[in-house]
Amino acid sequence: MGNQKKSKMTFSTQCKFDLENAIRQMLSETVSAEEDHIERTPERLVKAYEELFSGVGQDPAAVLRVSFEEVQYNQMITVESIDFVSVCMHHLLPFFGFVSFAYIPNKKVVGLSKIPRMVEIIARRPQVQERLTQQIVDVFQETVMPLGCGAMVRAWHGCVACRGVRKDNVRMRTTALRGVFLDKPEVKAEFLAGVNGK
Repeated sequence: MGNQKKSKMTFSTQCKFDLENAIRQMLSETVSAEEDHIERTPERLVKAYEELFSGVGQDPAAVLRVSFEEVQYNQMITVESIDFVSVCMHHLLPFFGFVSFAYIPNKKVVGLSKIPRMVEIIARRPQVQERLTQQIVDVFQETVMPLGCGAMVRAWHGCVACRGVRKDNVRMRTTALRGVFLDKPEVKAEFLAGVNGK
């Protein structure tokens, strides 16, 4: 899912110790102790979760605070196919997919890379898709103050594919709209038509 930065978030020493011991206990009941592939699995799994939770403690608004006020543009700007990986807070299994995001500037535009960076920070936390979608538009609306913005998130969920109903082809779509995207039907229609490829 693209190049990911290494985590700056770390669990406390006690938390790492407890997690690694719990993982060893679980593995001892499910895999042969002689299996050499699992020797460092507890350590690897803890590091993996530190990376997956690397958005914890980071401020997604911070990456949006550099904007370009001299650019006079008053039409919809859309950034599509922003890939992300997150972790469902219900089962601690990954969910992943794509975000389509659009906004109409109010005297300020942000650099293209800022929106994917914002999405990455918000996604790299224990999450649910509905909240992820809402947080993307809320952070952008409150920080950049455009005339309005909208996000559509499409994602596949490990908790649906690997357990329970076990359907790996199911994906979930969520939308969130703010400002003129919510208040003006023609703006909402333009956004939805654009992100749905119509």
